[in-house]
Amino acid sequence: MGAYISTFPTGFAGLIPTALQKLLPGAQVVQVYDGLVHYRYGGKPGDLGKVFLFHNTFLVLREFQGPASQMDSMVRSAAGIKSLPPSRGSFRVRYSVKNQFVAVPKERTRQLEGKIAALTHAKVDRVSPDTEYWFLQRSEGVGFFCRLLGRRQATERDLHPGELRPELAYLMASLAKLGRDSVVLDPFAGYGAIPKQVLGYFPYAMVLVSDLDRDRAVDLRASLGGKRGVSVAQRDALTLEGIPGATVDAIITDPPWGYYEEIEDIQVFYRGMFASFRRVLKPRGQVVLLSARKREAEAAAQEMGFPLRQRYDTLVNGKKAAVYLLEVGPAL
Repeated sequence: MGAYISTFPTGFAGLIPTALQKLLPGAQVVQVYDGLVHYRYGGKPGDLGKVFLFHNTFLVLREFQGPASQMDSMVRSAAGIKSLPPSRGSFRVRYSVKNQFVAVPKERTRQLEGKIAALTHAKVDRVSPDTEYWFLQRSEGVGFFCRLLGRRQATERDLHPGELRPELAYLMASLAKLGRDSVVLDPFAGYGAIPKQVLGYFPYAMVLVSDLDRDRAVDLRASLGGKRGVSVAQRDALTLEGIPGATVDAIITDPPWGYYEEIEDIQVFYRGMFASFRRVLKPRGQVVLLSARKREAEAAAQEMGFPLRQRYDTLVNGKKAAVYLLEVGPAL
């Protein structure tokens, strides 16, 4: 079986083993670190592209532990490597220490480049190569010499402004533990990132999709309205008009953070939001919520009777945020 490492959104290490085995059957997790998973897989390397949760995926050529994982030691060790998998075109070598690119002495790099070129018959191209060889030194005392197999296809430039990345939407949906009888609601659906993941990868009975913005609701109806069990509406999340009480099993959503929207008091807004959620949720219904306004979101949840079950701190476009798993508590 081939050995691989892949990077994923920080903060979600606990969710990755289940997600990997679901999206890539047969994969065997070796170790999960914050933002990186080491695993083995006996299928075709091309299958790894199915795991859209990953940012970068690498073929592991050599693994290092303890003092041997220091950058200088890894580079010296790799200089003695006897064989490499076939490679065509051009390549370059990169060095990363604790997720930051670093430089090594030029002579050392030239020696490595000569070694790799001799073993693979590829040419050096430090600007726009076909292949990259990476040395990764981790803070956990492990390191890897590896070859980059692929980067994520969709970047922020491919998304609408404010649109949630698909891998984050998937991980949020996975927290809700949905079943075939689940009624799911996203009342701040925006461009539909969360409903798309629910529809594509999770069991459900009905998905209620809504947004206050008329244009977003029109687009959502066009893209999702014809799918099984989907209801799309223009709706205010603070009232959720048209949704009967105690009918929703899970709310999975990314509400406004108050940085760009005209919201006078975000905590007051969140209190109104949770009051609306409480009305439509079934007893012990769940809320999966993303927010960068951690203090305000947590205070409003506590005040409105939504006990915190789990919290995952992460980064969204470089901004510190958290995904919360909440459960509706007893009546206030």
